[in-house]
This record gives sequence, structure tokens and C-alpha cells, in this order.
Amino acid sequence: MPTCQNCNRQWTWKQTMRTMFRLKCPYCGVKQYESAASRKKTWVISALPAVLLPLYWFTDTSILPAIIILLVLYLLVFSYYPFVMKLSNEQEPFW
Repeated sequence: MPTCQNCNRQWTWKQTMRTMFRLKCPYCGVKQYESAASRKKTWVISALPAVLLPLYWFTDTSILPAIIILLVLYLLVFSYYPFVMKLSNEQEPFW
């Protein structure tokens, strides 16, 4: 779970999901940024389901089950996201 770099309090899963797109600490109110290492890690994790989508061409499944499986995988990735997120006080360059 992410920890605020200003007040050093750990966020809960629910708090992280609520503030995921604005990343403002629910305890001290200071704006936080996702660290570069965390962004790289979550980018790879979020790209995995899309990489698996072409596998339906090599099997005898139709596109609908493949899309449903892809949506379920993205839901799992999205719910796992707060566990791998790390915060920073300042915006870090991606590379």
C-alpha cells in the first residue's frame, strides 16, 4: 500500500482507490505523485492483459470470450494496483 511521503501514513486500499487519479493524501492533504519506478512497474502489469488478447487467434475461441477475459484481467490488475503503487513528494521523470 502507498505511504504518504509527507506524513508517513500508509493509505488503505479503499483510500488509494478513491484518490487514485488525483493522489492527494487523505490524512495531511498534500499532493503526492507516483514514483517513476512504480509507474514503470504498473505500466508493465497493465500491458499484460492486452498482450494476451492476440492469443485468441491461436485457439478456437470467439472474440467475445476473449474480450470478457480481457476485461476480467483488467479488473484484477486495477484492483491490485494499490499494492504496487509507491509515492513521491515530487514529479519524477519517467525515464
